Amino acid sequence: MSALPNPSLPDHLREEMVRLHRAGFSLLPLGGGDNGKSPRVADWARKHLSLSQSFGPMHRGGVAMYGIRLGGLVVVDLDADDAQLVADLEARFGPSPVHVKTPRGRHLYYRANDALPNLRGEKLPVDIKSGPTAYVAGPYSQRPDGGLYEPVKGALGLDALPTLNTQDCAPVAAMKRPARILEGDRHNELVKQAMKRVRHVSGHAELVADLGDIRDQWCECPVTMPDSELEGIASWAWKARLDNRLYDGRRSAFRVDRQALDLLRGEPAQEDALALYVRLLDQHGHTPGKKFPLCQKAMKKADLTALSRDRFLAARQLLESAGLLKKATNHKAGSRKQTFTLTMPIAEPEAENFKTIPCRGRGETGGGA
Repeated sequence: MSALPNPSLPDHLREEMVRLHRAGFSLLPLGGGDNGKSPRVADWARKHLSLSQSFGPMHRGGVAMYGIRLGGLVVVDLDADDAQLVADLEARFGPSPVHVKTPRGRHLYYRANDALPNLRGEKLPVDIKSGPTAYVAGPYSQRPDGGLYEPVKGALGLDALPTLNTQDCAPVAAMKRPARILEGDRHNELVKQAMKRVRHVSGHAELVADLGDIRDQWCECPVTMPDSELEGIASWAWKARLDNRLYDGRRSAFRVDRQALDLLRGEPAQEDALALYVRLLDQHGHTPGKKFPLCQKAMKKADLTALSRDRFLAARQLLESAGLLKKATNHKAGSRKQTFTLTMPIAEPEAENFKTIPCRGRGETGGGA
């Protein structure tokens, strides 16, 4: 027995879904997850749902959220409803006759093209969504938190959509359009996506919402990946941003512990050791536990140090004795170079006679004594 449309749905939403379905658009019921944007049917990417199959889960869940699948469509999804940004995007891609205001920004609709731009890569708060496994919340949807998707210009299916003008964009193949994320790879891939996006969101909640979009549209079996896992990933990435622990090439910052300065203070080679330590943090400190060769000749050739061989050796030995650097592997003639790793000392500042005890390299397992 097929489910009847939810009588509690607003008439304008129910009528819009019927109109879009009759116009040939593929719909799916949403309402899962904390933000209400997750599909409420399993394996939805392989199905074309009937209208009753969309209304049924909405009726049972008492939700007013549905999605429009984007086979043959492109949606330019803005994270901010910024008039100037909208104008700039329409100047680039052509005017869109259909605009939907979202709780955070705006959706601009187009017909699909064979090329897609990477606007996140251009540091813009904009995603490009397209393809049969992509979707956006449809007009008149309302999230559980009250956020609305309000049509502000035109109507999908009534106003003819132009093709997204991407003549200046790289082709899809060159953009490495994401493939389906396998179930065993979901967590690691979402961690990578969190680190890419965390610089460009306004807060933790926005990052969780972005990760939810990726989970729902690109991950296998998204219903088995709970919101709590997304919250954990987002919290970790947001804390890394607040602690200034994000590696972003030559534009990123890194931390030098004051305790490291204290350990070098008063030593004959302290200035050289500090200079070498800062350079090693710059080159290797963003990868905890990383093993690296340490060769004065190679570093001088790469313009990474101006120290003579003797001063370089004295600085290295001081860092080792201070517990800031340790030997990771010994040299083996013809087969293995000597390597080192950065370490962090453990101190007991409350004790009367505390002693600095070098610990294992960050990221390694085992005891620190």
